[in-house]
Parts: sequence; C-alpha cells; structure tokens
Amino acid sequence: MCSDLCLQSVNTMRSSGFYLFIFLFFISIINRSQCLENITSERDLLLYLLDTRRYDSSMRPDTDTGNATQVQVDLVLNSIGPVNDMDMEISASVYLRQQWMDKRLAHNVFNRSIVISYKHLDELWVPDLFFPQSKTERRHVLTTPNILIRLETDGSILYSQRLSVTLQCFMELHNFPLDYQKCAIEMESYSYSTDQLYFIWSLDRGSLNVQDNAFIPDFTIIDVTSNDCTSTYATGSFTCLKAEVALKREIGFYITQTYIPSILIVILSWASFWIDHEAVPARISVGLLTVLTITTQSSGARSQLPRVPYIKSIDVWMAVCLVFVFGAYMEYAVVTVLSRRHRKAADKRSKSEVSLNGVVIKNGTSDISSNTTDKTNEVAHPGRTVDKRSRILFPLAFLIFNLVYWIYYIHGPK
Repeated sequence: MCSDLCLQSVNTMRSSGFYLFIFLFFISIINRSQCLENITSERDLLLYLLDTRRYDSSMRPDTDTGNATQVQVDLVLNSIGPVNDMDMEISASVYLRQQWMDKRLAHNVFNRSIVISYKHLDELWVPDLFFPQSKTERRHVLTTPNILIRLETDGSILYSQRLSVTLQCFMELHNFPLDYQKCAIEMESYSYSTDQLYFIWSLDRGSLNVQDNAFIPDFTIIDVTSNDCTSTYATGSFTCLKAEVALKREIGFYITQTYIPSILIVILSWASFWIDHEAVPARISVGLLTVLTITTQSSGARSQLPRVPYIKSIDVWMAVCLVFVFGAYMEYAVVTVLSRRHRKAADKRSKSEVSLNGVVIKNGTSDISSNTTDKTNEVAHPGRTVDKRSRILFPLAFLIFNLVYWIYYIHGPK
C-alpha cells in the first residue's frame, strides 16, 4: 500500500515538473515577444541583445552546439611602404574585415541591418586574430576610432577596422638592386584551436585587394596571392591565413646614384692612358682620385644594406669597378718600369755608338750627335705601347663585363 502511494507521488511530481517546464518555456517566449514588441529604437534593441543575462561576450558563437565558428576574412591594401632593407621589414596600411555568424544576436525588429558603435566593442565577442610577423601595429583613431560593426537580422556580424602594421619580411638580396621580393601578411588565431574556430577567405570580397593608390616609390607590386597557413604548435593546431605581395624593385634610383657615377669614374681612370708617362703628378693624381672615389662609393652602397653572408650583385659591380680603376693605376706602374728599362737600354746603346765613332765622353756624359739621337728615337718605346694597347683593352673588357652582368642579373635566375 505504501509502495503504491510512493509510486503515485513520484509520477505526480514528474508530470507536474514537465508541465512546469512547458509553462516556463511558453512564458519565456511570451516575455521575449513582448520585449521585442516593446522595442521601438536601435538603442532599445542593443540593450536587449547585449544584456549580460542573455548574452555572454566571453563565449564564442556555436559553443552550445560544439561546432567550430567560421570567420570570413579579407584585406584591402590601402597603402604600402616604406620598405626597410636594413631591418628587412615592410609597413602597410590595411582595412581588415572579419565576418561571422552569431545566432544569439539574430533579430527581426526593423528588418534591416544596424550599425553598432565602437563603444560597444567590449560587449561583443570578436575573433582573437593577430599578425604573428608584426613588429608594431596600431589602429587609426582620428577623428574617431576607424571601426565599423554591422549587425544583420540573421545575426551575421561584419567587423571592419583600419590598421597600420610593420611586418617582418625576409629578403633575398642576391640580385640587389635587380631583385624581386615576396612579403607575407599572416593572420592567425591566438587562443582558439581549429576545432573551435577557423578562418577562411571571404566568399564575397575575395582575399587581398589592392587599391589603385597603393604604391611604393622604389617598388612595383606585380602579384598578390593568398593561401592557408594553418600551423601546429605544442599547444595545438591554430588556423592561419597568408597573403603574399610580390614586389619588383625599381632600379631608376640606383642607375642615377650608383651605376652611372661608377661608370664615369672608371672612364675617368682611362684618361691617364692619354697623359704622357713622364707627367708623373698628373697620372698619380688621376689614379689615386679614381681609386679613393670608387672605394667611398662602394662603402656608401653597402651601408644601406644588412650584413648578409652572401655576395650581392651590387657587390660584384663595385668590386669589378674597383678592379678596373686599380688596374688603370697599376698600369702606370708597369709603364714607369718599362720606361726606366728603356731609358737605361737607350743610354747604353748611345754610349756604345759614341765609343765606336770616337766621340769624347766628358764628366760621364756623351755628346750625342743628331744622327745617333734619331736612331735612338726610332726604337719603339714600350711604355707608350702599353698605353696604346690599354686604350683599347680596358674599354673592351669593361664593355664585355657590362654585357655579362646585365644579361645575367636581369634574365638570369631570380
């Protein structure tokens, strides 16, 4: 008897609990409908949607279902540069847009999207996107923070902001300044693993778009590519997107500031071939001037570049120019030695001819007749011969070097 009463009581409690749940559920729907019906302004709607009793900004969307939150990302490159070769970094100003679905914020009061002020940003859940390669970053705040938050009726949120970032860009400078560079912009989730959140490129706006006014004075943007760079660390696998900007260095500055001046210096060193070998001060001055000038120019060109462990094309150019001007300087040393030998040989020949003709030698000097002098001058001067050949060989060798240099570094391996 007692057991039957107990079973009856339990069944009564179960049925009453079920009815109580149904009752409370309908009451909540009625209250929500009444609340939505009482909303007459966007302010009231935001107060209702962002009420902490129903919305927790610390919890990501789809937490209750266990599904990963999808975030669509796209970038608009507003401006780029400068590129710092010494520190291997690049600066850029971008519009970063993120879009995701948060059903907790769905509404149909006004049947249109609403713009949420940046002051409510802390009350919303937003993806924890960051730039792993960035050195510095900042958000533009004039005249107000450059932030757009747009909420659609289905709970879709568009979060756009204008940022300036300075990113690490590892450069290959083998062909500098005839080089091509690829600088990457990576975006990664800091705390959510791939089973909780993942990034994809925007389905509507694409990946990385470059505005027409985005340019760099010393580079040309030749290509933009995008791909996935999801990475696995000791703490898990984290979603990542990467956009690469391919840049071609403009050589105009280096043509006017490095190549043409160094070519003129090399040509100036050849002027000594037309100066008489006995004009010692003139030839010494030209040689020293060109060697010191090309050395100074080479040091100036290297001071703007990092200390990489390999040889760059600008190093090859300056080294060969230094070899040419130094070779022209050493050519005069060869001419001087040959002239001295020629003079000694001519003196000995003159003395022997004077002795045979019975001419008297006084105080170690000989009275050489005009006939003897003419015969001596007929002998080819080796110093003048070297100068004449250098006038052809040096320019020809430099021309050949130029052909090989420009063909290799312009059309050779990149």
